[in-house]
Amino acid sequence: MSIETVELSTGAAVASTPRSWRIRARAIYLTTHRWIGLILGAIFVLVGLTGALLSFAPQIDAAVHPELLVSHPPAASAPFVSLDEIFTAGVIDLPRDAQPSFLAMPRTPTGVVTIFYRSQTDDGVSATHRVYIDPYTTKVTGDRLVKTGDDEIGQSFFNSVRSLHYTLWQGSDRSWLVGGPALFLLASMILGVVLWWPRPGQWKQAFAIKRGAGAERRVFDLHRVLGAAFAAILCCSLTTGAFFVFRPQGRDLVRLFSQVRETPRGLASQPVAPGTPIGLDAGAKAAARHFPGARLTGVALPSGPKGVYVFSFSNPDDPNQSSGRNKVTIDQYSGRTLHVEARRDFSAGERFLEWLLPLHSGEAFGLSGHAMIFLTGLAPTLLYVTGFLRWRQRRSAARPLSR
Repeated sequence: MSIETVELSTGAAVASTPRSWRIRARAIYLTTHRWIGLILGAIFVLVGLTGALLSFAPQIDAAVHPELLVSHPPAASAPFVSLDEIFTAGVIDLPRDAQPSFLAMPRTPTGVVTIFYRSQTDDGVSATHRVYIDPYTTKVTGDRLVKTGDDEIGQSFFNSVRSLHYTLWQGSDRSWLVGGPALFLLASMILGVVLWWPRPGQWKQAFAIKRGAGAERRVFDLHRVLGAAFAAILCCSLTTGAFFVFRPQGRDLVRLFSQVRETPRGLASQPVAPGTPIGLDAGAKAAARHFPGARLTGVALPSGPKGVYVFSFSNPDDPNQSSGRNKVTIDQYSGRTLHVEARRDFSAGERFLEWLLPLHSGEAFGLSGHAMIFLTGLAPTLLYVTGFLRWRQRRSAARPLSR
């Protein structure tokens, strides 16, 4: 029996009871949930599938391009050569106008060091590259063109997938095309949970798919159970994804409840005669004093004579291992510490912000987290298909029979 039939059969007298208000509220919830899902669900499917692929992007990339992204340590506990040697080997053959901007350390013993740099094409268009170096031998394993100008599609494969995931290939200034629907879909998911929420004693039935039922009931049960099973993680993914799009507004919202500090502007090195930088090894040694035992994850390189080194570190229990949140800014000439950002000093709001990316990617929980994000990325497709089939079934049931 449909909601509409119940309402008609109860009569006007019952319409004023609390029960009828709940029925009407449920009908509104159903309509809102249904149409948000049908209209914006296709975006949800695309974002989910690309997110699933990105959850294992580093592993897939290394498996497909081992000659580029896999190093060969001479022994199980062999140390890396010095940072200065690695950097020199990586930039020695770069174009004359190349501007190295960041050096990323490998996360595993068989990984490679990555140096990001920009240069100009023959047409005067800015091109972003990554050059890869074996940290044991300083051999350059390859140079990959990442992106040319504003081309969102013709990038390296996973960069193109990432751009599709975040901006639908429309550029970062139009990322609201993903962030906006994410907010509506979040509301739809919450409404779906409200519709599904079982009464006391009915939790077992809430996760059951009725055996021997017809196609209509099976589709309904499957949609309901899938939505309930993935609701919490999908809501988390939608919330964190929307935050990355509306980051300034999100940070301002967090500031209403907790302190959120910004990195000081204007930090600069003071050139001294003869103006020779101390180098990466000396800078890393000076920075590591602030975080003894932590792993160096990367170095933002000086952008000019007054540029600074920014060394990033992570500890084994940090939620974000790919880009450490412990940062030390170092004068490139004197090695003097200009600023320290330490996780131990984070406010509640700053810790909340720190967790957003690791939760979105699954990195916060290691391999199991990535696996869960992969499965969650497939869920929107199943929800959309079952929701669409359920909508078609309802339309067919409501269509009058032809004579």
